[in-house]
Amino acid sequence: MKREVTIAREGGIAMAGFAFGQLFRFAYNLAAARLLGAEALGTYALVVAVMQVGEVLAVGGLDAGLLRFVSQREGEERKAIIAAAMKRSALASILVGVLLLLFSGPIAGVLHGGGLLQLALCSAAAALPLAVMTMMSGFAMQAHRRLLPKVLATQVIQPVLLVLTMVTARYVSGVNAALALPFAVAPLVALVWILPGFRRMTGVGVSDVLHAEGNRELSRFALPLLAVSLFTMLSHWIDVVMLGLLTDVGKVGHYQPAARTAGLLRSTLIAFSGIAAPMIAGYHGRQEIEGVRETYEMVNRWIVTMVMVPFLLLVLFPADVLSVFGKGFADGTVALVLLAVASLLNVSFGLGNTVLAMSGGERLSMINQAVALVLQALLHWLLIPRFGLNGAALSMLAVTVLLTLARMIQLRNLLNIPVLSFKLWKPLTAGVVAGAVMLAVRYTALPMPPLMLLGVAGVTGAVVFALLIRAFGLEPEELEVIFKLIPFLKRQRSTEAP
Repeated sequence: MKREVTIAREGGIAMAGFAFGQLFRFAYNLAAARLLGAEALGTYALVVAVMQVGEVLAVGGLDAGLLRFVSQREGEERKAIIAAAMKRSALASILVGVLLLLFSGPIAGVLHGGGLLQLALCSAAAALPLAVMTMMSGFAMQAHRRLLPKVLATQVIQPVLLVLTMVTARYVSGVNAALALPFAVAPLVALVWILPGFRRMTGVGVSDVLHAEGNRELSRFALPLLAVSLFTMLSHWIDVVMLGLLTDVGKVGHYQPAARTAGLLRSTLIAFSGIAAPMIAGYHGRQEIEGVRETYEMVNRWIVTMVMVPFLLLVLFPADVLSVFGKGFADGTVALVLLAVASLLNVSFGLGNTVLAMSGGERLSMINQAVALVLQALLHWLLIPRFGLNGAALSMLAVTVLLTLARMIQLRNLLNIPVLSFKLWKPLTAGVVAGAVMLAVRYTALPMPPLMLLGVAGVTGAVVFALLIRAFGLEPEELEVIFKLIPFLKRQRSTEAP
């Protein structure tokens, strides 16, 4: 099957899963804001920030190692690589979980979270090995170019259980149980679900993992990517953590809706980079640099096309978007606009980080993230005390702009990838026109509730955007994807042809 069709099919599956997962995580933030309050929502955000950093340390860059080496190995050598990665990440997750349990009190104190934050941290730390094993099983299956199991485990089962457990525990046992229990229940059920499929697809069982030997080549490749992943995760959560350090958990709770709503745009990049990564690694391994460039430009164009209308909703209707969380969250309106712009840049050009990692530039990618993290910490330290939520958002935007420019220059120099693909003019032009139409809806429509206004503006903008994209003309590979995935359109076109 051709590259374009494989990316579209697997990326579409992942996109649907990530959209579902982000919807339920958004629902969690919404329900927590209304049922538990801003301080509890801030506590949840801080726990997620700490635990995701812990997950990165436990995984140790082996996720990217699986994506690269599994696609380049066969038979018993492939099984040995998977077993070695699973064993090392399991041991690391146990160690990190124990350390988080031991230091949960000091961490909660530094972040001004108190006993509730410590309780939630302990629950999440105890379940860390379960979450890491679920992730690694999913990455091993993704390396076989099967994204669906990983998507179902991490983007369907876990988010749904997160919401259901929180709401149920809130009414049965109170706020403490509502925050603590979901962190344990969700990863346990996800791991139980994914393990049978992992064993069938990879042929790796418990005995293989227990007796696995270390793999030096995998370790050498994973080490700089551990640093990249760690710096990336810290950069993603540093605004929340610095708000906790410099203000209080209530401020974090008011910032969380804006940050996570803007973060919804990232699901598109995550979905398509997941299937593009092993393909890019394969092209680079065969020295087919043209394949790397074409894959990057194609996926980049698809991502910009898909995120444009949601981005316009966030920047043109920020107050209406945040109103769904309740009256106390309007302070994040400016922050939401700034973070949405940063997210657009990130998803539009963030695939460059994947290209670097899969094409031998993992150390350069590590340096990029390290410098970005230092700049973020400095800007947060300077701007948060003065501007609060908006200072945190402005810092994120400034660093994202610089990081985007750096990656574009590096891709140009290393792989001759254009700084800005000419074919991007179509989604960008269509986005400008659709945005103007959405603004017209805002200022000419009859008064209506915020959710209804968002729905009307979103549907109108999406229709205008789609019509313009169609009028500008689809690229040949996009037509091929459509005809391959929806065959009756091709038959209909052939019938209508003179």
